[in-house]
Amino acid sequence: MPDHVATEFREHEAEVRPDEPFTVTRSEDGRWYTVKGYCPTCRVDTVFRVSYGVLGPPKRLWGRGRRAPEPLTGDIPVYCQCGYPHAERPPESPDTGCGAFWDVPVPPPEPGAAP
Repeated sequence: MPDHVATEFREHEAEVRPDEPFTVTRSEDGRWYTVKGYCPTCRVDTVFRVSYGVLGPPKRLWGRGRRAPEPLTGDIPVYCQCGYPHAERPPESPDTGCGAFWDVPVPPPEPGAAP
């Protein structure tokens, strides 16, 4: 994979090529999804983590733990978190990437996997 491509910061929806798959991993407790792959714009290997369901330590009520949320379906909106400097990025921008964003489909749960 090529090194970082220096691009100007620009918020835009990037087109994801089908030959560059992303991996989507669900945490054991079902409350986090981690997306890994290359930014379609600046070409850096990126990791994006999103919370899902109720976060925080499990609460015990009458001896029962909190259940994991049902698996996420649909797409996860991802944005570049490359951490490289990009010209024209506003100093007040919360992003640490090139401004690209895209959707990554959540794979269906494996048969027999616990929710």
